[in-house]
Amino acid sequence: MNSPLIRFASLLLAMLMLLSLAACGTGEQTPGGNGDESDSVTNAQTEAETPDPNYTLDLEEGLNYDSEVVILYVNMPGRTDELECEKLGGGIISDAVYERNVAVEERLGIQFAYTSKSHDNEALPAISNLVQAGDDTVDIFTVGTYMCMTPTLAGHYLNLNGLDNIELSKHYWNQDYNEMMTFTEENLQFVATSPIAISIFRRGYITIFNRDLMADYQIPDLYETVFNGGWTLDYQYSLVKDIYVDADGDSKESANDFYGFVVGAVTDMDVYAVSSGIHLVVRDENGDQIYNTEALDRLITMGEKVSQLANAQGTYLADSYTEGFEVPIEKFADKKAIMATVMFDHVETYFESLADMTYGIAPIPKLTADQDGYGTYIQDQVSAFGISAAIGDNERQEQVAATLEAMSYYSYQIVRPAYYDSVLSLRFMQDPQSRDVLNTMFDSISFDSVYSTSMAGIRDTMRGIISQKNAPVASSAKSWERQVQSAIRSQEKAFDRLLNSGN
Repeated sequence: MNSPLIRFASLLLAMLMLLSLAACGTGEQTPGGNGDESDSVTNAQTEAETPDPNYTLDLEEGLNYDSEVVILYVNMPGRTDELECEKLGGGIISDAVYERNVAVEERLGIQFAYTSKSHDNEALPAISNLVQAGDDTVDIFTVGTYMCMTPTLAGHYLNLNGLDNIELSKHYWNQDYNEMMTFTEENLQFVATSPIAISIFRRGYITIFNRDLMADYQIPDLYETVFNGGWTLDYQYSLVKDIYVDADGDSKESANDFYGFVVGAVTDMDVYAVSSGIHLVVRDENGDQIYNTEALDRLITMGEKVSQLANAQGTYLADSYTEGFEVPIEKFADKKAIMATVMFDHVETYFESLADMTYGIAPIPKLTADQDGYGTYIQDQVSAFGISAAIGDNERQEQVAATLEAMSYYSYQIVRPAYYDSVLSLRFMQDPQSRDVLNTMFDSISFDSVYSTSMAGIRDTMRGIISQKNAPVASSAKSWERQVQSAIRSQEKAFDRLLNSGN
């Protein structure tokens, strides 16, 4: 199986160019450049002459469906502005979404319409009710990646690989997610994700650090450590373990004190398996999913190191459920911690609070220095897209497939550079090293069924274990094989039923 780092790099590497592109630009792009406008023009001209077929939309010219396409989406944090936008003038991202929608509508002769739910928990029964009733008034369903297996196994989506007008091998689709969500010898795939989902950028985890405070504590330049491969859990622990100040003078550790590091005890714990290069579900030589027993020793080591880091005196371990999921960025913005584990989404939200601070970003640390690159975890509420199985008319299926394909292509061309260049580079990144770190991070995004779909509940169980002192990972990990294999067998049976039903 190809390395997930290589597969996903082909999708997102262009996102990390150092070119300054207009939000509405639709020209093909080549990774590289130094941000100079002349380089941007030269690269655009060069690629216009030799377009990369992996990034080229191959839909038939002159399509005019003269129809409405209805999308059900979920109005949750980080995903509220991905799809619907009625006019220009709402801001850089809003305008890019609007321009993407117009480009798709004009290319295919369609009109978008929308219906929304406030949470994935509300979307799932709505999808089920529509499909079971044979109601084809909604064409495209959008739910978070962590919940998409439920409607998939229930047969609520069409097999995308069985439709014309959609080419999931194109690199404007997320190839690593494609591989994870493709099943059986018939290559069934019912959901996909891509830059249609702005959440694929926003839900990425980073380490943010206060450069001035690091200098005060005589901590060596972190960028150099990252780029020489030495940014590990042990190294982070050595930096922060003793940095603690009883700022409120109450003689006990509390939220008001000063720490070297702050991290949440719930979703923030999910990052460390991916950053450590651990995949608990892999495919064997036949392409079948199996529990990766060879990763257990590494998993146990990871648990021990994360437990040590999370429970150091210099770490504030926030109870996310009771204190809030934004505690790490809040404490960091209040200058009560030197570094924190946060999502880009939180940095975007707290930008104004960070404006007077000199800060930088780094990946989540590696497990060991000899690990092959860094690993970037994308929180599991990224939007995934599927086509309603209630659509029985073949011609209509192909129309909707073409719509989803065009949405992915134009999102890659328009929305992606608008978010990266206009929001991340120009607003957040304060130095060229941070931009280089983005190249390192987004080249290393990978998915795993255990963490992306919470297979057998292991992801949630792991959170509680590794945030404890003396994390009992070994005893738990060995028992998970039976649970995971049982979940895999249940999936296989469900897909067999879908095949027999003709979906």
